[in-house]
Amino acid sequence: MSLSFRSVLPGALPTTALATLPRCANPFCLRPPSLWQRWWARHEGTWLEENWYCSPDCFYDGLCACLENAGALTLRRTAKPNRLPLGLVLLSRQEITAEQLRQALAMQRSTGSGKVGEWLVRMGAIAEEQVTSALAAQQGCAVFASREPQSLPATMHWPRPLTETFRAAPVFYNPAQSNLYVGFLEGVDHSFLYSVERMLQCRTEPCILPPPVFQRNVERQAAPWESETIVIHQPQDHFEMAQAIANYAQQVQAERCAVTTCAGHLWIRLRCSTGFHVDFLFRLPAG
Repeated sequence: MSLSFRSVLPGALPTTALATLPRCANPFCLRPPSLWQRWWARHEGTWLEENWYCSPDCFYDGLCACLENAGALTLRRTAKPNRLPLGLVLLSRQEITAEQLRQALAMQRSTGSGKVGEWLVRMGAIAEEQVTSALAAQQGCAVFASREPQSLPATMHWPRPLTETFRAAPVFYNPAQSNLYVGFLEGVDHSFLYSVERMLQCRTEPCILPPPVFQRNVERQAAPWESETIVIHQPQDHFEMAQAIANYAQQVQAERCAVTTCAGHLWIRLRCSTGFHVDFLFRLPAG
């Protein structure tokens, strides 16, 4: 059985299929925006956020424009609420005395290090579990105490440097509602939660992790996921960053690219149809 050339032309495709063909977002694209060109390039292009680029050259141009405006990607920061200091939370719960709190604060001042809760535990005034419970009450969220880490999809993890910076780990994912529970060892950082939502396309729920649970989840995250992380410490301009990302996207045949800012870095993720993804962390220029 032979197929005629006409049978594979766009005209042979259903009207609905033609209507959904993306159009290259590069206004200077050299390819004619005909149905034939768009149909032929539909598996070659790369999505950058909500924009589709038909070729590596167009994707590079789109990246340059996106990264040049990286300063405009400043995250929507939630004002830090006026929270009662942890020591006063413990005092109000009658779990420590005023004298114990004074001693812990004095040790913190004299050493210039550590947190009040850590000093209270070292003094034997309180148990670590009580500090965790008070911290959750202070932050207005729950304690996630499950000691057996859930096996999460590889796409629900983030680069290890971000885990270390924010002391946060993914602990539970509900795919039905696209909810990701993010556990913090110390305080909840809402700007980081916004970065995670933007990058992973999910809703986040914060919680507080006891230190042993946090450590187990970090160790689980260190397993060989279907991913790669590339950290660039040397500051680069948007042309250099775009070139590195575009080259890698072509090597791994990335279908999608997402960009956000996080802790003084640009966090870029390339996703492939196989489930493999590559995370880039570029240091943002000062100012």
